[in-house]
Amino acid sequence: MSTIPNPQAAEQKIDQIRRHIQRLVSEVTQLAEQNLEPTAFYGEFLQRVLSGMAAPAGVIWVRTPQGHLQLQHQINLQHVGLDKTEAGKQAHNELLRQACLQGRGRIVPPHSSAGDGQGAGGPGNPTDFIVLLAPMVVENEVVGLVEVMQDPRHSGEALPGFLQFLERMTVLASGYVRNQQLRRMVGQQQVWTQLEIFARQVHASLNPTEVSYVVANEGRRLIECDRVSVAVREGRKMKIEAISGADVVEKRSSLVQLQKALAEAVAEWGERLVYQGSPDETLPPAVLKALDAYLAESNSKLLVAQPLRDEREKDSKHLPRAVVLMECFEPAIAPDQLLARLEVVARHATPALYNAYEHRRIPLQFLWLPLAHIQEGLGGKTRAIIAGVGGGLLFLFVFMIICPYPLKMEARGQLLPEERRWLYCELDYAKIVEFTGDAETGRQVDEGQTLIKMYSPKLEQDITALQTELVALEAEVESLANRVGAARTEDDKSRIGAELAQKREVLRSRSEKRKAMIERLNLIENEPGHFWIKAPTSGVIMNSGFLENLSGRTVKSSDPLLRIGDKSKAWEIQLRIPQRHIGQIRLAFLGKPEDYELDVDLLVASAPTQTYRGKLNRAKLSPEANIDRENAEETEPVVLASVRIDGPDIDPSYRIPTELLVTGTEVHAKVRCGNRPMVYSLFYGVWEFVYEKVVWFF
Repeated sequence: MSTIPNPQAAEQKIDQIRRHIQRLVSEVTQLAEQNLEPTAFYGEFLQRVLSGMAAPAGVIWVRTPQGHLQLQHQINLQHVGLDKTEAGKQAHNELLRQACLQGRGRIVPPHSSAGDGQGAGGPGNPTDFIVLLAPMVVENEVVGLVEVMQDPRHSGEALPGFLQFLERMTVLASGYVRNQQLRRMVGQQQVWTQLEIFARQVHASLNPTEVSYVVANEGRRLIECDRVSVAVREGRKMKIEAISGADVVEKRSSLVQLQKALAEAVAEWGERLVYQGSPDETLPPAVLKALDAYLAESNSKLLVAQPLRDEREKDSKHLPRAVVLMECFEPAIAPDQLLARLEVVARHATPALYNAYEHRRIPLQFLWLPLAHIQEGLGGKTRAIIAGVGGGLLFLFVFMIICPYPLKMEARGQLLPEERRWLYCELDYAKIVEFTGDAETGRQVDEGQTLIKMYSPKLEQDITALQTELVALEAEVESLANRVGAARTEDDKSRIGAELAQKREVLRSRSEKRKAMIERLNLIENEPGHFWIKAPTSGVIMNSGFLENLSGRTVKSSDPLLRIGDKSKAWEIQLRIPQRHIGQIRLAFLGKPEDYELDVDLLVASAPTQTYRGKLNRAKLSPEANIDRENAEETEPVVLASVRIDGPDIDPSYRIPTELLVTGTEVHAKVRCGNRPMVYSLFYGVWEFVYEKVVWFF
């Protein structure tokens, strides 16, 4: 048997629902017109919204001045399951953010994404309920969101009606927010005259303590509350600087300590704290704990902690510069007006406290303030800068004239053993045939060791001629000896014998000459014209590049070939002093004893971070200046000098270590030529150039 629907009963039910909705709308309209606290209004509002939609849960989100969504009121939110997973919580937060940006209502099915397919991290509804969102809009700006979780068993045809009802109710809630803003503006207008006086007083001083007391005392009178306290930041800690009505802040007082802890917690949070008789459970744990501890000591019915962050430090990672605490024990004015007045006071107190504490951070104020008075007396910043620069230059010039400073002449040199000899060829136009295997840079050689094989065409001619002469003499001696034996008369025998003795004497002298040449020139007997050059002393071969530069060359007797030095004995530095500096060095020796030595600062290329010391005697200066042919980069004549680097008169800490004694190491030197005026010592080269190119020209 089928049941026939009763049209009259259905119409009565629809009419009943319509009247119920009209009643709810009327009630919310009346609530929006009343001067209720936001907590009371939103609680009554959300109950009626959920009643009209038969929804199990709902939330009201309000945007803070910084643009973040803050939970204002909720019903049964804990049963929805938003906090089951961190990913679900992030998706829900992104859903709320996009709803604020779009500014229109939306319906989001359970476990679905409301975005554009962005995947992980996108907006979505992670719950088992249907989420309906409607924004509260004031002056085309979203000031909050109403979120309702609806039973998923409702048909899809009913959801647009639910959303339409929700949007209608949020329009009424937007009217409440607009009325609250108007009341806040009225509160601000009432204190405008008093605010001008407060602004002049709070900006009249740069003393942080004075500014804090003005904010506390004059701010309390302006806000018409019971107590205002100012906490300022020192490092990362807060300090209670001023309390209205108190001449001195008792830092050890339990109330002051609890105020300090509350200010630090609010500063770390960075948002405004408002307490109106009951704590908000959504506050951060640290703020809630500090608030409970302070309320246990204070009887405040209304408490506001406002962080003060200046626009100039908005990008700073530091905590806010200060925190203002406003308290009312029995509020006589509507809380919205008190908050509006506090906001105006905070807007002026923020730059005043920032300027005062920035001024206190300036170091050496006892020096800069008198300088500021001098600047004003001189007629302004530009004249003060000109006078300061001129006075500074004059002082510097006088100081550099009267202050002595060592005059140092620069030179370059190299480390060498004190006992060293050049190896030369005794013959002119001799060709280098080859170097022996022992002729290598850094190789230790012994005295008399063969190093270079040479060839001389002239020597070959002389040796060949001498050898031919010896052969001829030997033949003549042999012939005369045979003739002496065959002589028949004594006269013939005596005459031939005398001639034989003469030839033998010539043969002996020629043989000794040949032997002397072989020994002196180290001739190679089987290779006429070839001879060896041997090491004249034991030591190490110091010069480099000779294999490439000298092999196959024809050299003169004045051309140096190899340099051998004894590294086991004393070392010295052979300086190449430019001739333009030698005059100052010789001038430093005038009037000094013969054994007087100048100090030389040494910088070894292999240890450029340490300065060493040497001694220069006038006897070690070369009497002439010559162009250094070994260094092609230097075209100016130089004077050679030897610098002693060892001895009891040199501090051991300034002696060149043994491990740095390497032949040919580049050394930069500065010869100390006595004290002269600092301006001359530092700008000697400039004065020399000006005198030579300008003064001498005229």
